[in-house]
Amino acid sequence: MPHSRFDWAGRIKAVEREYSAARLALDWLLEASPDEIHELAEAREWDDLAAASIYDADRHLDATYLIRMFSVFDRAIHSFWRLLPDNDGRSVEGDVRIEEAGAGRVILRDMIDRVQDVRILRNKLVHGRIEDHYSNMTFAEAREHLLN
Repeated sequence: MPHSRFDWAGRIKAVEREYSAARLALDWLLEASPDEIHELAEAREWDDLAAASIYDADRHLDATYLIRMFSVFDRAIHSFWRLLPDNDGRSVEGDVRIEEAGAGRVILRDMIDRVQDVRILRNKLVHGRIEDHYSNMTFAEAREHLLN
Protein backbone atom coordinates (compact mmCIF):
# COMPACT_ATOMS: atom_id res chain seq x y z
CA MET A 1 0.00 0.00 0.00
CA PRO A 2 1.35 3.46 -0.84
CA HIS A 3 2.22 5.80 1.98
CA SER A 4 2.37 9.03 -0.01
CA ARG A 5 -0.48 11.40 0.77
CA PHE A 6 -0.62 12.23 -2.92
CA ASP A 7 -1.19 8.56 -3.83
CA TRP A 8 -4.08 8.37 -1.37
CA ALA A 9 -5.53 11.70 -2.48
CA GLY A 10 -5.51 10.30 -6.04
CA ARG A 11 -7.41 7.22 -4.90
CA ILE A 12 -10.00 9.39 -3.17
CA LYS A 13 -10.28 11.55 -6.31
CA ALA A 14 -10.87 8.35 -8.33
CA VAL A 15 -13.84 7.54 -6.07
CA GLU A 16 -15.08 11.10 -6.59
CA ARG A 17 -14.87 10.65 -10.38
CA GLU A 18 -16.84 7.37 -10.13
CA TYR A 19 -19.46 9.18 -8.05
CA SER A 20 -19.71 11.90 -10.71
CA ALA A 21 -20.19 9.30 -13.46
CA ALA A 22 -22.89 7.53 -11.44
CA ARG A 23 -24.57 10.86 -10.66
CA LEU A 24 -24.58 11.76 -14.36
CA ALA A 25 -26.08 8.39 -15.33
CA LEU A 26 -28.75 8.58 -12.64
CA ASP A 27 -29.64 12.14 -13.58
CA TRP A 28 -30.12 10.98 -17.18
CA LEU A 29 -32.30 8.06 -16.05
CA LEU A 30 -34.39 10.32 -13.82
CA GLU A 31 -35.10 12.57 -16.80
CA ALA A 32 -35.62 9.73 -19.31
CA SER A 33 -39.02 8.64 -20.46
CA PRO A 34 -40.28 5.15 -19.60
CA ASP A 35 -39.85 4.22 -23.28
CA GLU A 36 -36.19 5.34 -23.25
CA ILE A 37 -35.53 3.31 -20.11
CA HIS A 38 -37.26 0.27 -21.61
CA GLU A 39 -35.22 0.55 -24.83
CA LEU A 40 -31.97 0.86 -22.87
CA ALA A 41 -32.78 -2.14 -20.70
CA GLU A 42 -33.86 -4.21 -23.70
CA ALA A 43 -30.72 -3.35 -25.69
CA ARG A 44 -28.56 -4.64 -22.84
CA GLU A 45 -30.79 -7.69 -22.26
CA TRP A 46 -31.65 -6.51 -18.75
CA ASP A 47 -35.01 -6.93 -17.11
CA ASP A 48 -36.99 -3.73 -17.22
CA LEU A 49 -35.71 -1.36 -14.60
CA ALA A 50 -38.35 -0.56 -12.05
CA ALA A 51 -38.78 3.17 -11.47
CA ALA A 52 -38.53 2.49 -7.74
CA SER A 53 -35.04 1.04 -8.23
CA ILE A 54 -33.90 4.17 -10.04
CA TYR A 55 -35.30 6.35 -7.25
CA ASP A 56 -33.67 4.13 -4.60
CA ALA A 57 -30.32 4.34 -6.41
CA ASP A 58 -30.67 8.13 -6.53
CA ARG A 59 -31.59 8.31 -2.85
CA HIS A 60 -28.67 6.12 -1.77
CA LEU A 61 -25.97 7.38 -4.13
CA ASP A 62 -24.36 9.91 -1.77
CA ALA A 63 -24.36 7.44 1.13
CA THR A 64 -22.92 4.64 -1.02
CA TYR A 65 -20.04 6.75 -2.26
CA LEU A 66 -19.47 8.39 1.13
CA ILE A 67 -18.94 4.87 2.54
CA ARG A 68 -16.63 3.96 -0.34
CA MET A 69 -14.63 7.18 -0.10
CA PHE A 70 -14.22 6.85 3.66
CA SER A 71 -12.98 3.28 3.21
CA VAL A 72 -10.16 4.53 1.00
CA PHE A 73 -9.41 7.36 3.43
CA ASP A 74 -9.46 5.00 6.42
CA ARG A 75 -7.00 2.69 4.69
CA ALA A 76 -4.69 5.68 4.13
CA ILE A 77 -4.92 6.65 7.82
CA HIS A 78 -4.21 3.05 8.83
CA SER A 79 -1.22 2.90 6.49
CA PHE A 80 0.22 6.11 7.95
CA TRP A 81 -0.67 5.20 11.55
CA ARG A 82 1.30 1.94 11.29
CA LEU A 83 4.42 3.99 10.52
CA LEU A 84 4.19 5.83 13.85
CA PRO A 85 6.46 4.48 16.61
CA ASP A 86 5.25 1.29 18.35
CA ASN A 87 2.13 0.88 16.18
CA ASP A 88 3.17 -1.91 13.81
CA GLY A 89 1.70 -4.76 15.88
CA ARG A 90 -0.85 -2.74 17.81
CA SER A 91 -4.58 -2.82 17.07
CA VAL A 92 -6.90 0.09 17.84
CA GLU A 93 -10.32 1.31 16.74
CA GLY A 94 -10.69 3.76 13.85
CA ASP A 95 -11.42 6.77 16.04
CA VAL A 96 -8.18 6.22 17.98
CA ARG A 97 -6.19 5.76 14.75
CA ILE A 98 -7.51 9.08 13.46
CA GLU A 99 -6.65 10.84 16.73
CA GLU A 100 -3.15 9.34 16.90
CA ALA A 101 -2.40 9.94 13.21
CA GLY A 102 -3.57 13.54 13.64
CA ALA A 103 -1.35 14.02 16.67
CA GLY A 104 1.56 12.39 14.84
CA ARG A 105 1.28 14.94 12.02
CA VAL A 106 0.20 17.87 14.23
CA ILE A 107 -3.10 18.24 12.40
CA LEU A 108 -5.46 20.94 13.64
CA ARG A 109 -8.19 19.81 16.04
CA ASP A 110 -11.04 21.08 13.84
CA MET A 111 -9.73 19.04 10.90
CA ILE A 112 -9.57 15.90 13.04
CA ASP A 113 -13.10 16.59 14.29
CA ARG A 114 -14.42 16.89 10.72
CA VAL A 115 -12.82 13.55 9.80
CA GLN A 116 -14.36 12.00 12.92
CA ASP A 117 -17.77 13.38 11.84
CA VAL A 118 -17.44 11.57 8.50
CA ARG A 119 -16.34 8.38 10.29
CA ILE A 120 -19.34 8.51 12.64
CA LEU A 121 -21.77 9.08 9.75
CA ARG A 122 -20.13 6.27 7.76
CA ASN A 123 -20.55 3.90 10.71
CA LYS A 124 -24.21 4.87 11.13
CA LEU A 125 -24.83 4.29 7.41
CA VAL A 126 -23.04 0.93 7.36
CA HIS A 127 -24.84 -0.33 10.44
CA GLY A 128 -28.26 0.90 9.33
CA ARG A 129 -28.69 3.43 12.12
CA ILE A 130 -29.66 6.26 9.83
CA GLU A 131 -31.98 6.65 6.87
CA ASP A 132 -31.88 10.36 6.08
CA HIS A 133 -28.16 10.93 5.55
CA TYR A 134 -28.84 14.16 3.64
CA SER A 135 -29.72 15.90 6.88
CA ASN A 136 -26.21 15.08 8.11
CA MET A 137 -23.76 15.42 5.23
CA THR A 138 -23.61 15.19 1.45
CA PHE A 139 -20.93 13.34 -0.48
CA ALA A 140 -19.37 16.70 -1.42
CA GLU A 141 -19.24 17.82 2.21
CA ALA A 142 -17.66 14.52 3.27
CA ARG A 143 -15.07 14.82 0.52
CA GLU A 144 -14.24 18.35 1.67
CA HIS A 145 -13.86 17.16 5.27
CA LEU A 146 -11.48 14.36 4.25
CA LEU A 147 -9.33 16.20 1.72
CA ASN A 148 -9.02 19.68 3.22
